Amino acid sequence: MDGEKKSFIVIDRKMLKWEWYQDSNTKNLFLHLLLTANWENKKWKGIDVERGSLITSTKHLSEQTGLTIQQTRTSLNKLISTNEITKKTTNKYTIITIENYNKYQDYNKQNNNQITNEQQTNNNQITTTKQYNNITNKQLYSCCCYAEEIFGRTLNSPEIKLISEWLERYKEELVREAMRLTVVNGKKYLNYTTGILHNWENKGYTSIDDVIKNEKEQKEPIEVFSMDWLNEE
Repeated sequence: MDGEKKSFIVIDRKMLKWEWYQDSNTKNLFLHLLLTANWENKKWKGIDVERGSLITSTKHLSEQTGLTIQQTRTSLNKLISTNEITKKTTNKYTIITIENYNKYQDYNKQNNNQITNEQQTNNNQITTTKQYNNITNKQLYSCCCYAEEIFGRTLNSPEIKLISEWLERYKEELVREAMRLTVVNGKKYLNYTTGILHNWENKGYTSIDDVIKNEKEQKEPIEVFSMDWLNEE
C-alpha cells in the first residue's frame, strides 16, 4: 500500500513556461526520468542509488523513450546545462540524479488543502481540471496546454471539445499556428481561430510549409513566426 502512495509525481503548471517545454525530445526525456527515478534510497548490486536518482544508460533511455541515441544524448546535455539533472558515468553504468527532486515527488497535506481551496473558488476551474484528467490523447493535452499558455486563461469544456475536433481535421502544427495568430491579431476567443483554419482549408493549405509559401507569394504576406517547437534534434 505504501508503494501505491509513492506511485505519482506532482507537476506544477509553471512547467508550461519551462525553457525546454516546447522541445519535445527534452521534455519527454525529463518526464521519463521523473517517473523512473527512485523515490527512496536503494541499493543496486552494492551501489547506493539515492532518492531522485536512477541507474541507466543512453541506450536504455533511447529504447524506453523512442528517441535516437543522438537525440537522447543531446537532450541529456540540455538538461545538464540548465541544472535539471547531473550525470555520473563509469565504464559499467550511468547514474542520473534529478536536482530538486523533492518538489516533484513530495505532496503534503498543506499543498493538498491549498489546491482544494483554490478549486472551490472557481467552479469553471474544477470542471476544466476534471476534463484534463480525462484527456488521454497526448496531442490534445499538449494543444490545450499551449492554448492556455498563449491566451493566458483556462479553457472551458466546449473549447477543449473544439480543439479536439480541429485535431481530427487539421495537422497539429496548423492548429497551433492558427491559435498563435489569433493572439497576434488581438483576439481572445477560439471562434476566430476557427475562421483562420477554415480560410486555410479553403485555400488548400495542409501544412505550415503551405502557409509560408503563401506568405512569400502574396503582396501582403500572412504573418508567420518561427515554429521552433516543431524542430527535431
